[in-house]
Amino acid sequence: MKHRKHALAGVVVATASALILTACGDPEPEMDAGATSANAATEVAAEETQGNQRIDFTLPDLAGEERQFSEWDGDLIVLNFWATWCPPCKKEMPLFQDTFDANQEDGFTIVAVAVDEQTATQHFVDDFGIGFPVLIGQDDAVAIGREYGNRIGALPYTVLIDREGTILDTHRGEVEPADLDEWLEAHL
Repeated sequence: MKHRKHALAGVVVATASALILTACGDPEPEMDAGATSANAATEVAAEETQGNQRIDFTLPDLAGEERQFSEWDGDLIVLNFWATWCPPCKKEMPLFQDTFDANQEDGFTIVAVAVDEQTATQHFVDDFGIGFPVLIGQDDAVAIGREYGNRIGALPYTVLIDREGTILDTHRGEVEPADLDEWLEAHL
């Protein structure tokens, strides 16, 4: 029994280490070839999702109400997978909020899927004044992200979806103002 506990602890540590390596952006250049090949696999998976129809899913919002992604059909959607503990995620949130405020009347929305706990997410949303839809997923959010091409669970991970539900683009790492401007110019 003692051996099984140690083996389980080793699995937990290895899993946590893998998640830390893949979270919050691109791997550092000095990482090993295994991380680089996982990174390349995510890029291929993300590119393969472009042109596909969006995948519907249901997750709770901050009030605990189940929300179905299809309720935003007809809008140009930025679907963003993020976490409160992720520095690049925090950095892009004010840009998302400003862009949402400026364009929501034109049929544009941002749906942020937090890979996080409800309490931490609520505090973050309150502190940053986030007004666009925020859903909570934790493990479910990671699984949904994989369906959208984020095989290694990198955060932040963003998907652009047109009004007909077609995946137009995917972006691993922090979204810069130029990225968002380009998307809006081409599709809004």
